[in-house]
Amino acid sequence: MSTEEATKENETMEENVQTEQQVGNENQGESVKENSVAELLKEELEKAKQKIASLEDSFLRERAEFQNYKRRTAAEYAKIKGEAVKNFIIKFLNPIDNLERVGTGVNVSDEMKPFIDGVGMILREMSGILEKENVVKFSPVGQPFDPTTMEAIASDESEDVKEETVVEVYQAGYVFTENNEAFALRPARVKVARPKY
Repeated sequence: MSTEEATKENETMEENVQTEQQVGNENQGESVKENSVAELLKEELEKAKQKIASLEDSFLRERAEFQNYKRRTAAEYAKIKGEAVKNFIIKFLNPIDNLERVGTGVNVSDEMKPFIDGVGMILREMSGILEKENVVKFSPVGQPFDPTTMEAIASDESEDVKEETVVEVYQAGYVFTENNEAFALRPARVKVARPKY
């Protein structure tokens, strides 16, 4: 091999080495670029995960708040409806009492009997309507006195009773029942017998 050929071979080898180094440097540069791109993608992925978690938490909170709102609104609606029914029914109680008084304490003639019977039919029909609306009339004679559903107008002492007991009803009371809860629309006005001590 001549010197010229040896020099050319050395030059070719040096060029190959330089090319390999350049390729290695380029590969190294690309590897660094790939690593930095991968790190950026990982950071973006983490941010996206955090944002998703935040949105999911926000969604769950909003949903719970809406469910609470629905429950609260339904309860308020039921309460308002109950109060409206109660106020409406209370207005009918005195006319019903007056219808019950028709013909009491009076000698009914044959001419008045159909009129009294007609009033009785109207009264029964109105009572049926009230019962359908969960309004029940009560006349607590012989029952223990309950201040939540009764109003004592008069009282006497008696040896025949061991606790306060209703002995006479002056005006019947009415109870409204809704959702297994009963409350007095109008307390019964009663006379109470108290035990003698």
